[in-house]
Amino acid sequence: MKRLILILLTAAGVFCTIPETRAEPVSMVVLAPVALEAAKQASPYVITALQNGGRQLLEVGKDLGNILRLPLGVIQITLGLPFGMLGNGLDNLTVGFFAPFQLIGDILILPVTFLGVGGG
Repeated sequence: MKRLILILLTAAGVFCTIPETRAEPVSMVVLAPVALEAAKQASPYVITALQNGGRQLLEVGKDLGNILRLPLGVIQITLGLPFGMLGNGLDNLTVGFFAPFQLIGDILILPVTFLGVGGG
């Protein structure tokens, strides 16, 4: 136990005492035009990546909403059976059952869509 505490204190001392690096004002003035040109050239790609990622985030939100259809389907099947809600309940139950799997897939695809490889 003492050894673990000693290792943790040593690691904390090493990582907490690292000096902060700062850029010199002269180097910032020299590199500013280069950074502006790089940003100008990269802006169409960044905008496209954000659009693709936004579309995929909407898919993730839709899947999150579809998860709520599972308890709705159960309620429609059990309590709504006398009122003829069996068909709607089965539809909601099916969509709600598969929604978590679609959510996992959409979340795993999310970084790829931000890179502009996928997306709709």
